Amino acid sequence: MSMIIVFRKTEAKMIEVIAIDVSNKLNNFAPSSDFNGLIGMESYTTEMEPLLQLDSNEVRKIGILGPLGIGKTTIARYLFNQHSQDFQLSVFMDNIKRNYQAAAAFSDDYSVMLDLQKQFMSQLTNEACIKVPHLGVVKDRLKDKKVLVVLDDVDQLIQLEAMAKETCWFGPGSRIIITTQNQKILKASGINHIYKVNLPSNDAALQMFCMYAFGQKDPKDGFTELACEVRSLVGRLPLGLRVMGSYFRGMSEQDWIEALPRLRRHLDRDGEIASILEFSYDALRDEDKSLFLHIACFFHYEKVDIVEGYLEKCYLDVRHGLHVLAEKSLISIDSGRTNMSNLLIQLGRKIMREQSDIEPGNRQFLNDAIDVGEGLIYDKAVSIEIGNFIAVLFTDLILFNN
Repeated sequence: MSMIIVFRKTEAKMIEVIAIDVSNKLNNFAPSSDFNGLIGMESYTTEMEPLLQLDSNEVRKIGILGPLGIGKTTIARYLFNQHSQDFQLSVFMDNIKRNYQAAAAFSDDYSVMLDLQKQFMSQLTNEACIKVPHLGVVKDRLKDKKVLVVLDDVDQLIQLEAMAKETCWFGPGSRIIITTQNQKILKASGINHIYKVNLPSNDAALQMFCMYAFGQKDPKDGFTELACEVRSLVGRLPLGLRVMGSYFRGMSEQDWIEALPRLRRHLDRDGEIASILEFSYDALRDEDKSLFLHIACFFHYEKVDIVEGYLEKCYLDVRHGLHVLAEKSLISIDSGRTNMSNLLIQLGRKIMREQSDIEPGNRQFLNDAIDVGEGLIYDKAVSIEIGNFIAVLFTDLILFNN
């Protein structure tokens, strides 16, 4: 009887695994409308065709190079969405810079590389408990597999060496796409197929702005001159166009006219993208500003339910606040996680630092180790309490290890 029960449990587990695998494959083949309305994607992919050479059995690494906010990740996601079904295995590894920084703070390089390779293999093969005892696992498992890999926001060579050091690690026809701001990393890894993302044309930039402001490629009747002026003020960086288009969305013609002088004054400072983003931040209600700062400092790419759990005592309705920030294009909700662009994260942390340049302890909160240390120097009482806590924790660890 016990053997029958064990067999039935094993059989049920196998059925569950097969069902999940079939479901994932069907999801990959399902048509997606996620990129409908995005301007310029077809031209980007056309320009990248000679670099990708998807009909070739050669294993090829391709770099997508450009500054923050220009759309590297969007292009990579579009390519992944268009072609992932043509590969045996595919994975989009996002936020590599952030994940690497978190791991590197507490580990040596080899341990970090093992951890990155484990994350990579786990996501690629959909095996949550995969074992990676050494750095040869990728080659052992993937050398005969045709895979599509996107490594997004790479900023250290060690990240590439952990997950895609050699083309011989992957099977014939594989493609590895890397997005980065740093051309030296691509060159150091021997990547010569590099697509440099340029700013969109004036016409394409206006269409991008209009898609976010009006939900269509062209300005609505009566808004042509206003839209052209705002686009001219904002420039052609896609992130700025998205944020400012979302800011003006739903406004009346009179609202636009009244907002323009404030926008001009704001941009007169330096005309940089940071001023454009700060203008949109300044227009938020105080509670939404505070939520924005929390996400920038602590909750980027965190699960929405975790964000709500941590902040439910601070805000009346966290979910509504997240919805407001998403409407303003200051965050996006991707796969149940809060996602904020690097430029907006930098803006949020800059705003926090400026709350008190002299005494970090006077800020709303601290997220930098150096600032925390300085804050403790200014607040001796808190410093003593934390010191006592660390002493108790250290004692407990000694007892535990013994």
